[in-house]
Amino acid sequence: MRSLLYCFCLCLFCSSVAAEQTLYRRTSQADGARYEYAWLDHDNNPRKIAFVLPKENTQSLPVQQINYNSALALRAVEIELLKAAREIDPRVARFKLINRHDSLEFVLTGKDKALLEQLTDELKNTQGEALDSYLAARYFQHYKTPMLEKAIKPNHVRYIQESTLPLIPLAQALYEIVDEQSNARSYLNLLLSWAQSIPYDELTNRVSSNGSGFSPPLAILNQNVGDCDSKSVLTAALIRAFLPGNAMRLVLLNKHALLAIAMTPLTKDTTLMIEGVPYILLDPTGPAQMKLGEISDSTRLGLASKQYTLEVIPPAMAQQQ
Repeated sequence: MRSLLYCFCLCLFCSSVAAEQTLYRRTSQADGARYEYAWLDHDNNPRKIAFVLPKENTQSLPVQQINYNSALALRAVEIELLKAAREIDPRVARFKLINRHDSLEFVLTGKDKALLEQLTDELKNTQGEALDSYLAARYFQHYKTPMLEKAIKPNHVRYIQESTLPLIPLAQALYEIVDEQSNARSYLNLLLSWAQSIPYDELTNRVSSNGSGFSPPLAILNQNVGDCDSKSVLTAALIRAFLPGNAMRLVLLNKHALLAIAMTPLTKDTTLMIEGVPYILLDPTGPAQMKLGEISDSTRLGLASKQYTLEVIPPAMAQQQ
C-alpha cells in the first residue's frame, strides 16, 4: 500500500504591506473559551472583536491533526484482512498474506475458479474499506495531486463542514463590526484582513510532516498560528456561516491553498472559470494584505499552468440534512 502524504505550504509576500495583529488573548471560562483580537484591516483601520465559543459547541472538534503513520495504517488493514480470511473454509480456498513492507498483497488458491474470483473481490473490498475506515477516523482522505500522484492528506472539506456551526459566534463577531450599508464583499474583506493578520506558520518540510503541519480551525484559534491550507479551511468555515449557499471551491496548488467563491465579480477581480462560472479568488494566508479578488503573482502563475486541484465545499444547508 504505497502512499504519499501531500501537504500545502507557501508564505506569499506579494505585497510590501503585511497584515498586523495587535492583540490576541484567549481566556478559559467555565462555559468555554473567550477570544479577543485586534488588528489593522486592509485600509489600516484598527479593528477588534471578542467572542466566546461555548464548550458544547467545540467539544467534538479536533484540536490537532493526528499524524499519518503508513505502518500503522498497513497494520490496521492487515488485521481486517486476516479476520475476513478466517471466515474462508480452508477446504475451499487457502489464503496467503504477503507483506512487502509498504504494501499488502494476498493470494488465494483453490480448485473452484469462480469462487476464488468472488472471494478475491470480497477481500479486496475488505482491504479498501479497512484503509478508508482508518483514514476517516483520523480525518485523512485519499487525494490525487496536480501531478496525478496518489496521495493522502487531511480531509479539508470535512473540517470545514464540521467547524461551520460551532464557529458561528466568531462569524457573528466579525459581521457585527462590518461597516454600515455593507455587503458580502465587505464582510469577506474584513474576514480576510483578520485571517491574514494571524501569524503565519512556515514549516520547513511539509511533505514529510505526515499531516502534523495542518492545524484544524480550533487549533488556529487556540494557538494563534496557521499555514495556508489551515487558514483557508478556517476562512471557508466562517464564510459558510455567513454565505451558506454560495458555490465555493478549495483550490489546492502544489505548494499553496486558497479559496474561490461564486459571486458577481468586479472588473478588477481575479477569477477562475469553473464549469463556465466565474469564481472570485480569495487568499487568507497573509501576511500580505490582499482583498477579495487579489492574488500573488506566484499563485497566478500556478493557476495559469493548470497545476491545481479543486475540492467542492458543499452548501451549509446540505450539512444538516
